[in-house]
Amino acid sequence: MTDNIAFIDWCEQSRRVLHTGALELGICAAEVDARLRKVSRGLVVGGLTSGYRAGRVAKPIGQAAEALVVASRYIITASNRFEAVYMPELQAAGYQAAGTPGFAFKARP
Repeated sequence: MTDNIAFIDWCEQSRRVLHTGALELGICAAEVDARLRKVSRGLVVGGLTSGYRAGRVAKPIGQAAEALVVASRYIITASNRFEAVYMPELQAAGYQAAGTPGFAFKARP
């Protein structure tokens, strides 16, 4: 990181990558679970049903997806805290945080 803008950009890009990864892992977990449940079609192997065995395989993938969501939230928390804690220095350097666009109600004519 070379400056505050690079840090904030890095945080945003990291959040996007983590969020995309979380979505991909979540979809993968659901597909793996659904496909593995159909493999043995209700056959009990070793005292374990096909649903239980499928869950044993798919659950860690789903947990990885949840972990990426949490990581994404922490990246944004770090970015927000950076802006809050270092705002006096940032403003002295001429930095202005991107404001959120206001919502305005408009009446139809």
